[in-house]
Amino acid sequence: MIRAAIIGACLLLSTLSQANTLTAEEIDYKADFIIKIVDYVTWPAGSGVNGQGDVSIAVLGDSPLIPKLKELAAARTQAGSKMSVTTVTLESDLAAHQILFIATEDKTELATILKKIQNAPVLTVSDAYYFARYGVMVNFFSEEVEGKPKIKFEVNQMTLGMVGLKMSSKLLKLATLI
Repeated sequence: MIRAAIIGACLLLSTLSQANTLTAEEIDYKADFIIKIVDYVTWPAGSGVNGQGDVSIAVLGDSPLIPKLKELAAARTQAGSKMSVTTVTLESDLAAHQILFIATEDKTELATILKKIQNAPVLTVSDAYYFARYGVMVNFFSEEVEGKPKIKFEVNQMTLGMVGLKMSSKLLKLATLI
């Protein structure tokens, strides 16, 4: 019985670590989404994206999205909108950015992160299981559609509204609303 439990735990850990490995297609989709979401979100007056369209994206934690995010941000900057991507730590001023991609699956760490930016108009994005239900504003998830995994996203409208962010109805129609 103990042996079966150990084998089951090993299989579960193996499945979880495989779920955390992103394909090139998933990386491209998520990074592109994060870069383009600024076109569908309105920040409160005096905060967020300024008149010149400058956007600061912070990535907290280690993520395979970072190189692609930097590539896409550089391309957007060349097209006329200044966009930067930086990696940050918990000790950083997280509220100094318009978008924060949270690359952790630790709920305790998430609570600390969200407390640090409480009431700040920072759009939080993650791809950890059910993080929208814990306060992240936009969260990616995978769902089987016709036998193939498809990346979808959920939006926590209450958290968005609490900090004065507004998301376009065009984007909300595509989301699972929390």
